Amino acid sequence: MAIELIKSTAQDKFTKEVCTGLTKSPQKELPSKYLYDAVGSALFEVISLLPEYGVTRAEERILGRHAARVVSELPAPVIVAELGSGAGKKTRVILEALSRKQPISYYPIEISSAALAMCQRELSDIKSISIVGFEREYLDGLL
Repeated sequence: MAIELIKSTAQDKFTKEVCTGLTKSPQKELPSKYLYDAVGSALFEVISLLPEYGVTRAEERILGRHAARVVSELPAPVIVAELGSGAGKKTRVILEALSRKQPISYYPIEISSAALAMCQRELSDIKSISIVGFEREYLDGLL
């Protein structure tokens, strides 16, 4: 008997995840990774600026207020990996503080290639930073 192994394709994975999400009970869901193409990533950046979406601004305030103290507690060398980096705006203050202390390796892990491109543009002016983005889901990116 001949057995042939047929590898799963990205389309097969997409179909399976969508079917699983749409048949989930009691609440249907779709994996968010399928919403973050170039338009979805840009839309999220705009949504995060709305008055009703205060999470991003709160995170930026906390990081801005405590960046120097956080950086002072970190031993050198530091490698920064960020899950769901988006455009990297929130992390900028930490990366700038770190780059004043030492050269930085920054690894944004993001499901959206468009967000990674925005991140590269947003942070490319920081001196002493090396950016290597991973277009992956979180755990795959950490590997």
